[in-house]
Amino acid sequence: MSLFGRLINLNTGNIRLEDSFTEIVAYLFSINKEILYAWLEYSNLLDTSTCLDAYISTQRSFDAFDLHSASSCLDIVIELVHEPALHSTNPATKKRRPDIVIELVHETHRDIIFIESKIDSQEGNCQLSSYANILHHKFSDFRSKTLVYITRDFEPKNESNIFKEISNNTVQFKQLRWHQFHRFLESHLDKFFVQEIVEFMQENNMAHNNQFSSIDVLALTNFTKSLKIIEQTMSGEVIQRFEKVVGVKPKRPALSHIKNHGRYLMIAHMMSGKKRAWWCGLGFHDLITSNITDYPTVRLMLEVPPNSDCRAEIIPAMNDISSQLGWQGYGLNEQRAWSGIILEKSLRDFLSQEDHVTAIEEFFLEALNKLAEIKKKYSQLPWTAITETEETSEDE
Repeated sequence: MSLFGRLINLNTGNIRLEDSFTEIVAYLFSINKEILYAWLEYSNLLDTSTCLDAYISTQRSFDAFDLHSASSCLDIVIELVHEPALHSTNPATKKRRPDIVIELVHETHRDIIFIESKIDSQEGNCQLSSYANILHHKFSDFRSKTLVYITRDFEPKNESNIFKEISNNTVQFKQLRWHQFHRFLESHLDKFFVQEIVEFMQENNMAHNNQFSSIDVLALTNFTKSLKIIEQTMSGEVIQRFEKVVGVKPKRPALSHIKNHGRYLMIAHMMSGKKRAWWCGLGFHDLITSNITDYPTVRLMLEVPPNSDCRAEIIPAMNDISSQLGWQGYGLNEQRAWSGIILEKSLRDFLSQEDHVTAIEEFFLEALNKLAEIKKKYSQLPWTAITETEETSEDE
């Protein structure tokens, strides 16, 4: 996980993804004007060859221009209900806060850019129109005024609707996608913490465009065949051995976990009293990666959540297992992280075998035998597994 992803996960408040990423991008632009100017040129926003300096601010507050007719007041009231913390209760003095404001200074003139970012949400009611009105009226002495709407998902906008309240419009509108920014950053990975931003964008599905590549089509046409092979390695003797070692019939893998977590695992939860203490998973991981040269892994894992009541006794055991028995540990020194131990091999390691299914089955069976040894050695840990029926009723 990227540094920024870990920091957001550690936060105990309610920081929105969009707000966090706004601050990350604005900070990058502030400390590295070279990247800012290069991105403006790359996106065909401005010619920065004569630029002397740039000033970047976030969530800067502006009074909204009341260009709405009386019949539009209901729209204003509706938006205030949705975002009461951002605006005054009086529609006439309503505040607007574009995510990022960039002011560029030249010898004889100035340019200004408003950037509104969306990742897991869509435009608020008349949000872009309001920003356009502010740019048009408040910054009339600037040479150029640009409104940028940059989104993760496809959300086309009609310029005529954005500028319908403005006569003799002087504002330029540009719509971009975050995957374009990701592609731009990939050519600047040598700059300070750009790699962390790129990884953060990949983790939050901001690196993908809306076009199928030839590799995507090939993956789709072979998905059913690949899934059958995966399921074959996790059936028969493997699932029987899992049930015997863990002590319960595992919950079958869910296709939704491939999309959400990039993994396809059979799972069993271990209990302490009536509460889940930790869980065990066996199957395939990293099925979705941003790099086509990366291979998925096959693994057996034990993981404890940050809020487990048994974390204080499980973590020392995991540290012992990772240091003495060759399991790979992660997050073991982070109190608020999901922590665990893993036995895994890259799928690439099995490709030289004549029978891939048999080779992977043998790995799973060997891993489960090692888990049985761990259960015997650390018998004081909560090993009572919950049945699938009990788990369903608990979730409900």
